[in-house]
Amino acid sequence: MALVENEKSQAMQKSENQEEKDEIYYRVFPDMRRRINYEDNTIYIEVSLPGVKKEDITLKALPTWFHLVGKRGHMEYSANQSFGAEIVPEKTEAKYDNGLLQITAHIRDPMDDAKEIEL
Repeated sequence: MALVENEKSQAMQKSENQEEKDEIYYRVFPDMRRRINYEDNTIYIEVSLPGVKKEDITLKALPTWFHLVGKRGHMEYSANQSFGAEIVPEKTEAKYDNGLLQITAHIRDPMDDAKEIEL
């Protein structure tokens, strides 16, 4: 009986240690730079995420804003940010290298969905 109780106790300790490891102590808004080029209808965004692994980054885009989360140890970089213009989420691209996330989004042309009306 003591052996079974000891195994349960060890399993509970491992579970508690895992929860402590995954716990976030700090949420930080990352350093960001945005540049809009109206000549080629493109928005360029650079986000600094030092020490974050590529697999620990989540990026989601909607037509007017994006959601970003990057985890590193007990720290989480988090941002919900506007693009500054309506974009096409399907054409949004991102690449990550050495702590720098580069997002390229294409501004939606309002005439893309327009229908020609005959006179």
